[in-house]
Amino acid sequence: MQDPNSLPIPRKVAAGRGWRWFVEAFQIVRLQPLTWVLLTLVYILIQIGLSIIPLLGDLASALIGPVFAASFVLAAAKSERGEELELADLFAAFRQMPGPLLLLGAMLIGLMLAIIVAGVALGASGGLMTALLGKGSISDTGIGAGAVALLVIVAGVGGALLGMAYWFAPALVALSRLNPWPALRTGLKAGLRNWLPLLVASLVLMVSCVLALLPLGLGLLLWIPVASVTAYTGWRDVFGPQQ
Repeated sequence: MQDPNSLPIPRKVAAGRGWRWFVEAFQIVRLQPLTWVLLTLVYILIQIGLSIIPLLGDLASALIGPVFAASFVLAAAKSERGEELELADLFAAFRQMPGPLLLLGAMLIGLMLAIIVAGVALGASGGLMTALLGKGSISDTGIGAGAVALLVIVAGVGGALLGMAYWFAPALVALSRLNPWPALRTGLKAGLRNWLPLLVASLVLMVSCVLALLPLGLGLLLWIPVASVTAYTGWRDVFGPQQ
C-alpha cells in the first residue's frame, strides 16, 4: 500500500493556466506533427476495430483507455526532452506499466457504474417515498420527471468529479509512479483545487474540437494529440518540478 505521506501535493494555479495548457500542448505537437498524426491514425484505427466487436469492444476500449492516455503523456515528455518520436511510443505504457493502468481503467468503469446505480436508486427511492406519502402514484409523470432529474444531477456531479480525477490520473501513474487508487484520489484533489483552469481548458478543447470538425473532420488528426498532451502540460504545471 502506498504511503499517503509520499503522495505529491498539487499546486493551485491561476485560471488562465488552463489556456496555457492548451497552447503548450500545441507547441509540443507542432515539434513533430507528422509523427503525432501517425500515432493518432493508428490509435483511431484501433478504436474503430474495437467498436466492431459488440459490447466487449466498448468494454475493452474503456479498459485500455488510460493505457493509451499514459502513452500519449509519455510521448509528450519524450518529445519535450528533444527526442524523436516513433510509432512504438503509442504503446509505451503497454510495455512499461500495463497492470496499474489497466486496473485504473477497471476502476473507472466500476466508478461510472456506481454513479449510475446510485442515481437510479436515489431517483427510484424518491418516487417511492412520494407515493407512500400519498402525494401520487409511482407512475405519475411528475414523479417520473423528478426521478429522471435526480438521476441527471447525480450523474452530472459524479461524472464531473470523476472527470477531474481522470484528467491527472494517467499522468500520475505514468510519470509520478502512483498506484491507481492514490492516483485517482490525488487527481481529484488537484482537480478540486484547480477547477477554474480545468474549466477553461475544457472549454478551449470543446471550441477547438468544433473547429477541428469543420474541414471534414481532418482537424481531429491534430486535435486528438493536442487534447491528449494537454493532460501532460496540466500535470507538469500542477505536479511537475517548478521551473
